[in-house]
Amino acid sequence: MSAYPFLYQLVHAALRVWHPVFRVTGRENIPQEQNLVICGNHVGMMDPAWVLFAMKLRKDCPAIIAKEEVLKIPVIGPILKSVGVFPVRRGENDVNAVKHGLGALKSGKSLLLFPEGTRVKKGKVVEPKSGAVMFAVRTATPILPVYLETRRFPFSPMRCVIGKPWTPPVEGRKASPEELHSLAKELMSIIYALGEDK
Repeated sequence: MSAYPFLYQLVHAALRVWHPVFRVTGRENIPQEQNLVICGNHVGMMDPAWVLFAMKLRKDCPAIIAKEEVLKIPVIGPILKSVGVFPVRRGENDVNAVKHGLGALKSGKSLLLFPEGTRVKKGKVVEPKSGAVMFAVRTATPILPVYLETRRFPFSPMRCVIGKPWTPPVEGRKASPEELHSLAKELMSIIYALGEDK
């Protein structure tokens, strides 16, 4: 039996102490019976957990991409691996991570990742990675954009906005690196727009 449901409840209880008020809008935008490439902006280490809570994924964990270093942490690393987290070597063309992500989507699982590739403080901008769009295009899987609150401090309200699924406008299942990069920037614009004036 998977340990994921227990871990979900445990981490959820702990994080709700840190942010007692958790407001989520847009749950009606989550397609039923459809796997997705779930993409959010990246602010804090616990962002994957907040996305899981926002989507109420209590029983089944999507495949989650995390930097390789996280999965090497004693105790924590093995636990994360056991629920479906897999590593990517940042700054490299990690073929194994690509194969794992494509395999998860083709098997019917959803995939959760953060296109910015690193935590980004409010007001800063980084060039997003094109992997999320590549996964979506190669598997004809829609992207679910998710915005997470960027202004955070202990006991502050936590906000999450789930947008409508977005299909990258690419004909077929191939795109040039330039197209993927441009679409990755468009995706991040869609994600941050969810958080405006809400």
